[in-house]
Order: sequence, then structure tokens, then C-alpha cells
Amino acid sequence: MSQCFNPNCLTINPRHNKFCHQCGQKLLLNERYRGVKLIGQGGFGKTYLAIYEGKQKKFYCVIKQFFP
Repeated sequence: MSQCFNPNCLTINPRHNKFCHQCGQKLLLNERYRGVKLIGQGGFGKTYLAIYEGKQKKFYCVIKQFFP
């Protein structure tokens, strides 16, 4: 599954999609990172579990989206 990074959307999409079926935003951040799920949010932003899909091996990481 792919979590949309758009803060107004947050739709969960099938893994093979390149764009969110709800808002049309790209699902790969910087052409490498795919959001797997939202793991937390607070007053300053959101935190996602993501997977690195570069040319080498794939691994999990965390992405912090900051909203001042």
C-alpha cells in the first residue's frame, strides 16, 4: 500500500500506483521514497513509515513532514 503525502488527502493507494487516485499527487517522494503508513502526527507535522525504493536494496525509514 502507498500512503499519499498530501496533508489534505492521506488516501491509501494500491502499491503499483504512481499517483494518488484521490488527489493526483505523486506517491514517490523524490522518486525514491514510498509512504507505507502514517505513524504519528502532532502540532508541527506528521511522521510516516516509508520504504526506500532506490536502485540498490530496499529498506524502511521514517519521513517527518513539517508544518510550521
